[in-house]
Amino acid sequence: MKQLICALVLVMSFSFTAKAQKIQPKIIALLTKASWCVVCQANGQRFTKDIMPMIQENKEVQILLNDLSDKKTTAMSRKALQKADIYDFAEQNPATGMLYFFNADTKKRLSSASLSDSNEEIEKAYQKALKKS
Repeated sequence: MKQLICALVLVMSFSFTAKAQKIQPKIIALLTKASWCVVCQANGQRFTKDIMPMIQENKEVQILLNDLSDKKTTAMSRKALQKADIYDFAEQNPATGMLYFFNADTKKRLSSASLSDSNEEIEKAYQKALKKS
C-alpha cells in the first residue's frame, strides 16, 4: 500500500509539472482509492507497475487522486477536484478502486474501469478515452 501511495504522490507531482509547463490536458484521469479499500490493496502494486506508466507517458493526461482514506486525505483531494471541476462527480461516485477518464474541457466522462479489471480491460478504457477526446 505504501508503494501505491508513493506512486500516487509521484503522479500528482507529474500533474503539477505539466501545469507548470503550460500543457493543457485533453483528458483527466481520476483514481478514487482508500487505504482500507480491499480492491485497492489487492491491485495497487499491479496498477502502479503496469498501468500508471502507460498513463503517465501521455503529457495530455492529467492524473488526479480522490483519496477517501480519512478526513484529511479526503479534504486534500477535494481542493484538486474542485480546481479541475470534477468534485461534484467525485461526490456522487464515491466507489473506491475506480479509475475514471474525463474530457478535460467538457468534464464529460469518457470511460471508466475498476482496479480489479485486467490490465487489458483498463488499457481498453484508457484507449477509448483517448479516441473520444
